[in-house]
Amino acid sequence: MEFRRFAASSLLAAGLVFASPASAVLPPQAYLQARASAGVHLQVQVSRVRTSPKDNTCRVEGRALSVWRGPVKTGDAVRFVLPCRFASTPVMPGPTLWFDPSGLKPGQVLEGFFDSVEGGLSPARDQVFRVRAASAQPLCGTGDFACKDESTAP
Repeated sequence: MEFRRFAASSLLAAGLVFASPASAVLPPQAYLQARASAGVHLQVQVSRVRTSPKDNTCRVEGRALSVWRGPVKTGDAVRFVLPCRFASTPVMPGPTLWFDPSGLKPGQVLEGFFDSVEGGLSPARDQVFRVRAASAQPLCGTGDFACKDESTAP
């Protein structure tokens, strides 16, 4: 009996060590909590994206289109950095939700949850999504795991 318990524990440990990155993300509730506690919730029209494969980042600049929470005003210039996965980016387990740099382009509308930081905004647990167009009401909320716009994607 003791051997079976040891074998089962060993298999479980091995499974956790070799788990895929998708299985290593945080529970969905952690992302909803990040949305709920974020100081800023807005939609932004992207004006510029600068990619940095060396840092695995995309620096996004744009203008606030709709603001539902926070000190940012409609029309304000905003900037933030997103984690971007390039071909050279190693796949590592963790809570980061990676963005496809080829999917970030000037003119797009993004909706996201942010914290204010010196020099701009910081996405709350990477909760930033592409949406079809600006809207008067939020398309992404704090009580649902998906946004109400079928084009949303990191």
